[in-house]
Amino acid sequence: SPYEECRAECSGIYLCLEKDVLQVFGHSDVVKGQVHDIIYINWLLMVRAGLMGLEFFTPETKTWRQAHMNARYVILRVLLEAAQGLVKLELINNDTDVLVHLERDLIPTVGKKAIGDFLEKLQVYKSMGDFENASQMFGSYSEVSEDMLKLRAIVMARKEPRKLLVQPHMSMTENGCQITEYAESPEGMIESFVARFPAVDEELWGLYEADLDVMKDQ
Repeated sequence: SPYEECRAECSGIYLCLEKDVLQVFGHSDVVKGQVHDIIYINWLLMVRAGLMGLEFFTPETKTWRQAHMNARYVILRVLLEAAQGLVKLELINNDTDVLVHLERDLIPTVGKKAIGDFLEKLQVYKSMGDFENASQMFGSYSEVSEDMLKLRAIVMARKEPRKLLVQPHMSMTENGCQITEYAESPEGMIESFVARFPAVDEELWGLYEADLDVMKDQ
């Protein structure tokens, strides 16, 4: 559910502020009083994800189509609500682009308190089984205002086609191992699939014939 996804995402960006947690993942170069690049990028990506998540909001029905994106948008709302210059969304280029501002030095103070307090609310409501207050709170943060709808229009206008990851094919030739790559297109995907799974797979067919007598009586 969006609620649980939000709780998980909040836990992630909150715990990354802990030096011991960063060291678990091999980042031992943490300097006291400074915001590590990993922390800054982690929080910045979360803010961006909240903005990009507007793609999955349907204005006509006022509903969210994707739990993760709903959760990230809620986190963006929480960080914007914290104010004090922590996060700002600025319209630029004649209102055709959005510039995200995240004040790096405020992450361990304003940002940590905002996410910590919100995470506490999420956990308390869950632990108490307080569905009514949890739904009311989470629903209010999930609401998309007119200003946010304007940002959504920009997000949709800037939307790029879904990227295709087309698998290359490795084969043995007289000259050794050869890798064949294919175009990042539906046609390339079909060509890649045909190369890996031909109409007749001699090796697979041989295994079938070898087991044919055994399987006759099954």
